[in-house]
Amino acid sequence: MKKLFSLILAAIFMFFSFDNRFQTYSETENQKLRIGYVESERLDNFSRNLSGILASFIDLGLINSSYKVDLNELDTLKIWNDICDNYSSDKIELVKNMYFNVKEMSESEYSQMVNRDDVDLIIAMGTVAGKYFLENETKNKFMVFACADPVSAGIIKSEIERYTDNSFAHLDRTRYERQIIASHNILKFKKIGVVYQDTAEAFSYSAIDKLRKLSAELNFEIVEKHVVESQNENDYDRYYKDLKQAYKELVEEGIDSLYITTATIENDKLLGLLEPDIYANNIPTIAQFSEEQVEYGALMGFVINDAMEQGYFAATQIKAYLEGTPFNQLEQVNDDTPKMSLNYDIAKQIKLKIPFSTLLIIDKIYSDESK
Repeated sequence: MKKLFSLILAAIFMFFSFDNRFQTYSETENQKLRIGYVESERLDNFSRNLSGILASFIDLGLINSSYKVDLNELDTLKIWNDICDNYSSDKIELVKNMYFNVKEMSESEYSQMVNRDDVDLIIAMGTVAGKYFLENETKNKFMVFACADPVSAGIIKSEIERYTDNSFAHLDRTRYERQIIASHNILKFKKIGVVYQDTAEAFSYSAIDKLRKLSAELNFEIVEKHVVESQNENDYDRYYKDLKQAYKELVEEGIDSLYITTATIENDKLLGLLEPDIYANNIPTIAQFSEEQVEYGALMGFVINDAMEQGYFAATQIKAYLEGTPFNQLEQVNDDTPKMSLNYDIAKQIKLKIPFSTLLIIDKIYSDESK
């Protein structure tokens, strides 16, 4: 009986010692929290979110640095290297060589990103990176940001439920519903076109399920076209040719607006892609994810992903983890404040009259006349 009692005590001790659901960072680690960075691909949204997180690390005192993070820098590798070379901290370590861009790697190289010995926490940007880490990272913790919908993408179960205890994903519960409803209130579209890559990941980050859901509620039709995104720097000519053809087909099918979803379109090429068929037929466009797209030629955008706001949220969760909050109890929900932007030159070009009352609530108006 005494032996049985000893075995039960040993089992209980082992359960609480090794099950990290009941452990905080301060209870299990005696070193700095080592942080790495992985992104799905090169996107302005990712670079601005990374800058926001790093700037917030400084603001919250997690790192000390006289270096000023440039929120307008779009090269994430430069952002990462610059801050890694210009900070000190007794709380966290930014692991300089733990930087990866999934799209620029071959599948045989993916394993280099996961289950490493030199990192404790990975900041993962985007749906593709987030899904890969969920399916393959078993040793370290990871936090997914800038993902359109981590629930529909299968990265988390819900606002509070995770698939694994080492996972985390920022969730804005009604991000794209708010965006679609706001654009419909202004444009009153009846037949909206959308072009996206025919994959589960693109379906999620393009918010197609939200568009379909609201089409019934708001009484509009969706016309979908599929185009394979650019696979590398040498594939853009093919991609843009296919994209122009898709836009032409959408016009022929009678769309009265275009939803420009997350994709590999280069900002400085956007206007040239839209002018031949979309703007030639006075069709308004809505940018899903980037205010920069409005600056470069989309008609309007409803940015629901403010870089500094989300960066501060991310940094406060990491700070909470360092201070004792169990990783699987960190808050995942942060509903970002929406911001509306308008390209006034495009509105004039397609002969769209914007009510003065609407102009008053727009956060940012782009126009050559104001330069």
